[in-house]
Formats: sequence, structure tokens, C-alpha cells
Amino acid sequence: MLPKIDNTDKKILKILQKDSDISNAELADKVGLSPAPCWRRIKRLEEKGIIKRRVAIIDSDSLGLEIVVFTTVKISAQAQHGLEDFERRVSRFDEITECYTVSGGMDYILRVVTTDMRAYERFLRDHLLQLPNIAEVHSRFAVSQVKYSTGLPLDLVETKTP
Repeated sequence: MLPKIDNTDKKILKILQKDSDISNAELADKVGLSPAPCWRRIKRLEEKGIIKRRVAIIDSDSLGLEIVVFTTVKISAQAQHGLEDFERRVSRFDEITECYTVSGGMDYILRVVTTDMRAYERFLRDHLLQLPNIAEVHSRFAVSQVKYSTGLPLDLVETKTP
């Protein structure tokens, strides 16, 4: 069963999604609480696993990590039992920032971030294509980023009634 949140929890989450560095006092003021109850709510949201962690969002372009590739992977039909092995192995590659199982003709879609085409080619040749049971790999290069958000659509979340 999903944990229920109320409207105040939702307000807290919306603000923290945009700025996790906000002080507890400022956050409490914005949601209409005093600091102690606001802090307790944040701790409860963390304990429930709703807030997993707080991170810095780094501008990849400023560090020369300008290439984003969406790579689809198909595992050999006879190796479908090896999906967990594939997942364990790709989790070790820093270049892979996201990995999803997908429906359709492929098994996985990976978001790969790297510096340039040569670096991606090396990653493919030296790492991804060295994994066992890879049947197909297709790469789609992002031309430009139209939207990027780490925030979730919290308005879709059902709130508990008092």
C-alpha cells in the first residue's frame, strides 16, 4: 500500500524538488508551519522512503559531458534468465546514468552521458558490447535538450483526507 501524504506534505515536497538547500525555517514559513513540525514532517517523509536523498544537479555541459545517447539493448532470447546479470553489470558503468526495462522489441533503454563520439565508441566497444548475451544495440543521439526535470508531477498524487 502506498503511503498517503497530505496537502502540507505535498507543498513541502514541491518546494524541496525545486530547492533542497532551502533552510528549514524558510521552508516552514512557505508551507505555514513552525520549524519543528516542518522538520518532523521531512524526517517522516525520509523514513517512509518518499524522500530518498538530496543531491546537487550538475550542469553536464559545463564539464564537457555534452553527448547524451539513448541506447537500446536486446538480450539474446536464450539468455533471458541472464537479465539480472546484465542489470548488475551495467549498474557499474558511470556513463550509464539511467537504465530501464522496456516493452516492445528491445529489453532495455540506457541513458548514456559522455564527452564526445569517440568516448561513446570506446564505451560501446570496450564495455557494453563486451557483456555476455547482447543480441542487439541501437544508439540514438540527443540533438538538443528541450526539457529536463528531476521533479515529479505531485499534483497527480492522491492526498489523504483529514
